[in-house]
Amino acid sequence: MFKFDNIIVGRFLKRYKRFMVDFERNGVVETAFNPNTGSMKGLLNEGCLIALSISDNTKRKYKYTVEGFQLDGNWVYTNTINVNRIVEYYIKDGAIKELYPYDYLKREYSIGDSRIDFYLEKDGRKILVEVKNVTLLNDNGIAAFPDAKTERGRKHLRLLTEMSKQGYDCYIFYVIAVDAKSFECAWYIDSLYCKEYKEALNYGVKPIFYRNHFNVDRKEVILKPMGN
Repeated sequence: MFKFDNIIVGRFLKRYKRFMVDFERNGVVETAFNPNTGSMKGLLNEGCLIALSISDNTKRKYKYTVEGFQLDGNWVYTNTINVNRIVEYYIKDGAIKELYPYDYLKREYSIGDSRIDFYLEKDGRKILVEVKNVTLLNDNGIAAFPDAKTERGRKHLRLLTEMSKQGYDCYIFYVIAVDAKSFECAWYIDSLYCKEYKEALNYGVKPIFYRNHFNVDRKEVILKPMGN
């Protein structure tokens, strides 16, 4: 399982300049680096519990990094920088049945002027995988993506669609960070993304849904197929 060296818990106060978060712990207000550039809709509730990792790199301006927020008693993993490392760990561990076993794996694979999170080869097939972290839980208890308009996300879908037409096996891998049993595309947030998502599926791009279970007490995250 994917483990952290150190995790502490504080109380969320505010987010600002996108990358900064203030939190309170033991009566002291401190600042942490927030790697998630999305809207984080529904998570930024003042006073909620927040989980942070600690760096011993003395060159860093902020030693704390936001790893997740508690929502309705469940931990939501939000560190988008780390999500690909987690996915890679579980691909190599054999836990992602759609992608294992494989013959070759490369992260940050360049295609033209774009990059895809993972390129794999398996039994002579060429495989592309783009990872998206899902942190939005809608009012019906359904995981939804995106949580804001995303031109970058649409670009990835267009690339996967084109490469699927060229014979690649293409996957859009949704890592579900919220406590939900099902997923939907958030038409009410970005209808253009969802239109291109539907088109991508029609051209053979395959979605993968895995639940990311973030256990703060055990300092670990575990990926399992959604519903498990």
